[in-house]
Amino acid sequence: MSEPRAIWRRAPRKRDKLPFLWLLSGGSAVAGLFAALYLDGTNTLTACLLLLGAVSIWCIKADNELLRLWRLFALVYFCVLPVGQLITHDEIYLTLLPEQNPATIEWFMLNIVGVWAMNFTFIAMRKRRATPAVVRDMRRSVVVSRWVYVFTLLALAALAFIYAKLGGYQQIAQLYADRLETSVTQNDPLEGLGVVQAFANTAPLWIFACVMLRPWRSRLMKIAAFAQLVVLGWLSSGVFGNRQGIVFVVLFACLIYHAFVAHISRRAAKIVAICVAVGGLAMIPLKFGIDYSELGNLSRNFADQRMLQLSMGPLSFFLFRDLSRFDVQVQALDSVSKPGYTLSMGRSFVGAAAAIVPKAIWKDKPETFAREKSDIVRETETNQSDETTLLFGMPGEFLVNFGVFGYLLSFVVVARLIAWINLIGFGASWRWLPVKVVSYPLPFLFFLFDSNVLAYYAIRWIVLFALPMALLLRQKKLRLSYQNAWVSNENNPRS
Repeated sequence: MSEPRAIWRRAPRKRDKLPFLWLLSGGSAVAGLFAALYLDGTNTLTACLLLLGAVSIWCIKADNELLRLWRLFALVYFCVLPVGQLITHDEIYLTLLPEQNPATIEWFMLNIVGVWAMNFTFIAMRKRRATPAVVRDMRRSVVVSRWVYVFTLLALAALAFIYAKLGGYQQIAQLYADRLETSVTQNDPLEGLGVVQAFANTAPLWIFACVMLRPWRSRLMKIAAFAQLVVLGWLSSGVFGNRQGIVFVVLFACLIYHAFVAHISRRAAKIVAICVAVGGLAMIPLKFGIDYSELGNLSRNFADQRMLQLSMGPLSFFLFRDLSRFDVQVQALDSVSKPGYTLSMGRSFVGAAAAIVPKAIWKDKPETFAREKSDIVRETETNQSDETTLLFGMPGEFLVNFGVFGYLLSFVVVARLIAWINLIGFGASWRWLPVKVVSYPLPFLFFLFDSNVLAYYAIRWIVLFALPMALLLRQKKLRLSYQNAWVSNENNPRS
């Protein structure tokens, strides 16, 4: 196997034979649309816009794995989930604007224009630059320096400090339960500990690096390295109601293993992805303080606890709130389109940059995007809170800051982001592969998170883990034993 084997890019698939999964997904989507039309679940204009949006997404040339995954995500995000919520009429803390509302129709049209702006951006970038060299295969040829133990101990010390300050595991679980009963925005037991908790969240990854990228070769140690990802991920993040800390550490650990230790097959990767998705779905009731004592009454308990009557119970919450921003972005578009609305002109992005500064250093920090989005949903949000916890996604935040132009601009930004991620790790820049690993989810999170959440993501995973990890990487020196050298000389006639 040659050394410059590409592990992040593959040759583009032939376009004359479509993969079976794409044929199945496309056929199912078309059949679903016709069924919705027949059952009066949606109107003809919406169905045509959905089909045009799906075709536009398919026209993006996916010449790398990241773009292939993004196209699948885009089909679900822009087509499947919006029409699903319109058909079920599930309202999750926010009044759903009707399908005939001009803002709803405009949202679908803007997405089509945005996807084509993204496509043209990719075409322009491909013409301007030559194809980069392939990524070097660094498996089993890279280790980390002994300084990795220092970072591991510091991360574990940060986790221990949080538990000592808050009174142990039982007290933390009770504090989170009290937070659910009172106010998520006003009652935060971790207030003032943001950076400490962010560093504590990286502890499972530092331990994983110690075992996998140091001279440990025991199979038992490797099994323990993967098992502790879930255990420490729960202790550092899950107990606080944050599922991301578990999902991301498992994802990043698998990518690090694939890049530096051994190849992970596509079948194994799909199994891991399914397990992570099922685990994230299973933790939704725990996030809201609902146990699994009565599985048969899970949907009713969820409705009673959260005061939500949803067609599919927790599954509707996972699909239409965790993975979709359709209702909030349509509401934002409706508000921005009204005469007299004042655009923020980038103010929320300044607040996001200030959010990562500790309050001890900057007490009177600018407010985050919560200020603008709370004003938008105040009259239509069902829980009537002073500060909303709904996420608009970066396209929604661009919309509130710069209007329709900003919404379309966000698609160009994510296209540049995808291109930047794909360029990391080529040629001599192999040591920055950890930054590539933790940046891989960003094109998807761009459509789900607001700027202040993405800023915290960058601090936690890039600044506190990926950058130090990249600086600690060392390439193994080739050491040839005397015996191997003698055998080589014996086989060489010129010796």
